[in-house]
Amino acid sequence: MGVRPSSCSPPGTLLSAKRNPRTLKLRRRLLALLTLALFTPLLLSSSCKGPSTKTYRVGLGPWVGFGPLYLAQEKGFFKDAGVTIELNVLTGLAERNSALKSGQVDALAAPVDYFVLSAGNHLETTVVMAIDESVGGDGIVANKSIQKFEDLKGKTVAFQRGLPSEFFLRALLREHGMRLEDLNGIDMETAQAGAAFIAKRIDAAGVWEPWLTKAQEQGGGHVLASTKDYPNLIVDCIAFNRDVVARHPEDVQKIVDAISRAIDYWKAHPDEANAVMAPHFQVDAGKYAAILSGARFSDLARNQQYFGSEKAPGPIFDVARRASEIWLEAKVIQVPVKPEAIISTKFVEQRDK
Repeated sequence: MGVRPSSCSPPGTLLSAKRNPRTLKLRRRLLALLTLALFTPLLLSSSCKGPSTKTYRVGLGPWVGFGPLYLAQEKGFFKDAGVTIELNVLTGLAERNSALKSGQVDALAAPVDYFVLSAGNHLETTVVMAIDESVGGDGIVANKSIQKFEDLKGKTVAFQRGLPSEFFLRALLREHGMRLEDLNGIDMETAQAGAAFIAKRIDAAGVWEPWLTKAQEQGGGHVLASTKDYPNLIVDCIAFNRDVVARHPEDVQKIVDAISRAIDYWKAHPDEANAVMAPHFQVDAGKYAAILSGARFSDLARNQQYFGSEKAPGPIFDVARRASEIWLEAKVIQVPVKPEAIISTKFVEQRDK
């Protein structure tokens, strides 16, 4: 630029360059361009924090515990957070796996044990928050001749493979020193298993509400065990495809916040919220509330307790580890699944910040 002094520069060259109007004007332009180059990326990144243009497809089962997703949708909480959500009902293990594998969904609501099972079959997701937990809504019904777990040996027991009924049954058998092979196990859709028990075609069944109640009232059976006595075991969570978490963590946080807001809304306005959620499960608000008595929505405090932190992992990590052992023993996965590989604590940790 001719402004750097040297041994060959005539006296006064530097001073005259500084006072030259053209030189000063050029410097100002260069400074303006440099400033623009430095701050444009920051401006663009801040603008990305606005509403997302992507529609996130979330798969979920027909279980009342997933009501807060519908509540967040209908009350506009997702929209307020700046995300667009599409809720798709999926039933059964095969449909869930197919949706994940084909990319038909960006996220899935399911129990912890399912995400361990899917990860063990190369369908990796990242679990980011709990939605609800079973506190008596899942269990094993049996006829009156079966009074303890050891009495199940050799009996015909129905359950739906890949769903909470199988995991719960396997977990409790393991606790009592038994294996599924000790029973005459039958893979049967949950409603069919409940109906078969009422018709006295089977000796016991792994079911959830309302079939637990129906089995007692109509089938003359009793609840051998339920999640009321086994906390932390059956907890429904939402997990996202890893690509979504890696590329759009801010949107994942928005969705977590919106669901958490819906749960808080239900706590403050249970009757109104039940009336909004109930039609999605083909029941009225009263029936919905009754079925929901066997489940509990997971608010922020419960999420933070269940997930813990990276330095102090919560109970969800133990449940995932236990699920990995059970599915390995069942030979439905070939290698152990590390809980820290499929669970992230940061989204519930950041929720109150």
